[in-house]
Amino acid sequence: MIDGINFLGELYQEGLSYSSINTARSALSAVISIAGNVNFGNNAMVTRFMKGVFCSRPSLPRYTEIWDVSLVLCYIKKWQPLASIDLKTLTFKTVTLMALTSGQRCQTLQALDIDHMVVAPSYCKFEIIQLLKTSKPNKHLGQLNFITYAPDENLCVVNCLKEYIKRTEPLRSGFKSLLISYVKPHCKVSTNTISRWLKEVLKISGIDTSIFTAHSFRAAASSAAKSSNVPIDKIMAIAGWQSSEKFRKYYDKPIITDKGGFANSIF
Repeated sequence: MIDGINFLGELYQEGLSYSSINTARSALSAVISIAGNVNFGNNAMVTRFMKGVFCSRPSLPRYTEIWDVSLVLCYIKKWQPLASIDLKTLTFKTVTLMALTSGQRCQTLQALDIDHMVVAPSYCKFEIIQLLKTSKPNKHLGQLNFITYAPDENLCVVNCLKEYIKRTEPLRSGFKSLLISYVKPHCKVSTNTISRWLKEVLKISGIDTSIFTAHSFRAAASSAAKSSNVPIDKIMAIAGWQSSEKFRKYYDKPIITDKGGFANSIF
């Protein structure tokens, strides 16, 4: 018992956050038995300690407000025509539109492959066969759909995907992953690389990347959808959330600069 609390104290001294220490508490609860059949995590001393950790290092959402997606969309719209821009720019534009119109993590985008893809005039569909962060027994995001955006073909994710697939086909050398490096040897990219691409797009669009990371695309897209009166259940279904409370706590943010432009139309 005392050893367990001392271990949590050592984690605190090492600078770990409340959520990390709380995870350790849960793990210790599975292996430490206390007289009287009391769960380690529910012991009075442990709960008091965790309250102190929370007060000194509160587990709060990373963002209190979110960037306006119209800033990014207005910037990448200038990257046209698709057939004339270089592969790097095409890659950035495609990944950005995929992230915004799907509300998915970089891990999900990295899992897409051309062997499990269906391209039609009005949509592009991917079957996801890899396990994701949210995958559990009887719960898995098995399919991801992108639909055309008729009002403006320069912001159409399907048009970008078609051009990207066409442009990268002779470069793949057997790689089946949808997203590949735009520099030699054009191999499958990691989740970190996709994250770096998205962050670079944020930076050149004028978004403060010292505050916002690539993961902020999920909050920006879902917040823009909610501000356009898209039903919460539809947002949750598209982005893969089960708990509306999690969406409200971590992703539903006031938009810093809502110009009322393309942000209201991407969904």
